[in-house]
Amino acid sequence: MALYVQAILGFFLVLSSMGVIFARKPVYSSLSFLVALLMLAALYLQLSAEFIAVMQVLVYAGAILVLFIFVIVLFQDAHQKINLYAPKSSPILIGGAVGLLLASYIYLASKLKGIFSSQEDLPPWFGTVEALGKALYLDYFFPFEAVILLFLIAIVGSLFIAKKER
Repeated sequence: MALYVQAILGFFLVLSSMGVIFARKPVYSSLSFLVALLMLAALYLQLSAEFIAVMQVLVYAGAILVLFIFVIVLFQDAHQKINLYAPKSSPILIGGAVGLLLASYIYLASKLKGIFSSQEDLPPWFGTVEALGKALYLDYFFPFEAVILLFLIAIVGSLFIAKKER
């Protein structure tokens, strides 16, 4: 049963992620991103990582997505039409790609049964704040700090780009 729930959540996660890429308007892309984040949080809940699921919703869906929508609305010129996409693709091609992704996902999920652990196999400390803190600040300290530095560089770079345009 848990495998089917994960497969369904994964399918909707992939579908909403494709909505992020193929949406014609940036606001619709952000809303598809919201659905993708909620599906990921549901997957975390299904894997007994409650704290990570709550932080996913609060931090990403709550704060970062609101920031994305704010920036989109702020910098979108009312007379400017944004065209980020290549020529229109055929709906049959997109439907076939979604069908192929779904079929391969179901096939791999059925063949790799050991990859999805059930809740009985998890240690009692799995998904706790203490385990997450130890993993981030002991085992993965340098990659964690590198990501923080990358975010800082991206924010400063976007400020310079926005300042040059004015």
